[in-house]
Amino acid sequence: MPHHLLFFVLICAVHYFLSTRASVYWGAIMPTAYLVYCGWIFTAHQINHPIKLILLLLFGLSIFLIEWEEGRKIFKKKQQDELNKMKTQDI
Repeated sequence: MPHHLLFFVLICAVHYFLSTRASVYWGAIMPTAYLVYCGWIFTAHQINHPIKLILLLLFGLSIFLIEWEEGRKIFKKKQQDELNKMKTQDI
């Protein structure tokens, strides 16, 4: 069980790092990979009930999208702080 938690933390850390990059598309890698994974487990019939898959899909995707949004906010804040610092040095 601890290996699954470590894997989840590692995935979240990589997603956070990619979400705070200049290009917005880097943050889309993990949610897209998650959608592909959910599609694969659905087509391979590894989930007994479709409702379980829908809940898994919505829960995981919402976590990734919320984290992606937070990463974009942090990037914009860093960018604005850098602009303010440059304006301060020009004065």
